[in-house]
Amino acid sequence: MEIRCPKCQKPLERAEYEGVFVFLCPQGHGHWLPGDALKTVVERREHKIPSEIFEQVKKDLAPKPIETKFLPKDVKCPVCGAVCEKVNYAYSSGIIIDRCPSGCGVWLDEGELEKIQAFVEIWDHKAREVALQKGIDLESYRRDMEKYKRGILDTIFGLLFGGHKFI
Repeated sequence: MEIRCPKCQKPLERAEYEGVFVFLCPQGHGHWLPGDALKTVVERREHKIPSEIFEQVKKDLAPKPIETKFLPKDVKCPVCGAVCEKVNYAYSSGIIIDRCPSGCGVWLDEGELEKIQAFVEIWDHKAREVALQKGIDLESYRRDMEKYKRGILDTIFGLLFGGHKFI
């Protein structure tokens, strides 16, 4: 199946980015990230983001609650053809992305992928600074949260399947 750019209708080119396959517009209009590839990309942090992108995102870091329901829905999912929903990434980043309502993936206009990566890294750094100031060990907190989530999954699995541990 050929996937086409929702902006210019040219066939998208498959490429690897941060260990996942993405699709690039040959005309530079943007990227299609299938499924939950965006989540994987922001977690991996292998790609070096140019410092000017970080500076641009830092300058414009104040929360921006944008009412996306009033924005024009001008992108169709290149996989299923559904009209994509406008979403403010992380609810208040001000980076408006187009998400397929069926879960096929997200369309990111040119430059948005690196802005999202910079945004996530900047906020992660800020969280570490605040935790350090407050004397919170984030790694212990994350480990405790993983144990907590695992306990919840074990409980649900046990209720559903009679006491077996979630593996």
